Amino acid sequence: MPKPRAYLIDSSIYIFRAWHVYDDSITDTDGNPANAVYGFTEFLFQLIQQKNPAYIACAFDSHQTDSYRCEIFPDYKANRPPAPEELIVQFEYCREFCRAAGIAEFGSNRYEADDIIGTLATRLRNEGYDITIVSADKDLTQLITGDKDAWWDFARGNVLNHKGVEKHFGVKPEQIADMLALSGDKIDNIPGIPGIGYKMASNILKKYETVESILENIDNISKMKFRGSARIQNLVNEHQQILPMNKQLTTIVTDAEFDNHQQDIRWHGINEDAFHELFDRLDASNIRRKRWLSLQSI
Repeated sequence: MPKPRAYLIDSSIYIFRAWHVYDDSITDTDGNPANAVYGFTEFLFQLIQQKNPAYIACAFDSHQTDSYRCEIFPDYKANRPPAPEELIVQFEYCREFCRAAGIAEFGSNRYEADDIIGTLATRLRNEGYDITIVSADKDLTQLITGDKDAWWDFARGNVLNHKGVEKHFGVKPEQIADMLALSGDKIDNIPGIPGIGYKMASNILKKYETVESILENIDNISKMKFRGSARIQNLVNEHQQILPMNKQLTTIVTDAEFDNHQQDIRWHGINEDAFHELFDRLDASNIRRKRWLSLQSI
């Protein structure tokens, strides 16, 4: 008998994508932009229509007032401008929509959506679930532990299991954090070793499988059979002090505590009163309401 499958959604990616794709002429009844909410709810509708998941949860990036990673590295994500107020409001709408639609939703002022997904995935896997992580973020591929787990880039229709991650990214899922520790991550303002990108990092990790192993074997990198190995050895030696910190930053937390982290993620179906009240405020059409309500009969 197949195991139940839980769908864990990296919500922020799909909210930001909708913010950029859908016209800001889509507004709520007060004239405030609602394009991100429109796009996010359309994404959720398509996912549920396709998969009819019995178990589903949405993880959100909340305002990090007590950021775990900023304690390690104060400049973490310091290069990012703050989200505009009208988008912050739409994030709250999206979380409210999940509650109205009977979908478990989670956020934290200390941990990111990645950590929420990592913690849920670990708990649910231990409880006998297979896991599908819905995201376009390569960082989350580190959570794929076997061929029954999947990382699903929904927009591109790209689904990767453990072997697929290794083929696509050049390293095993359990090495993704090490690869990012070496190369850095400009999006998150994590400094990498100059001259080392994903390809070079994957070359090194084929021989020395973790950052810790690399640090123990710096003097042997020049013996590896790739062009410029001596130069790479010098660069790793010069910048080795950043690697332990980077590994902490790029490793997803799998035992985070956040509000309702033990919550059941079974899809409970739509709370019609809350659903209509919210869709009234969003000035949603009857067609969109009927489409959502039709999901309850799938």
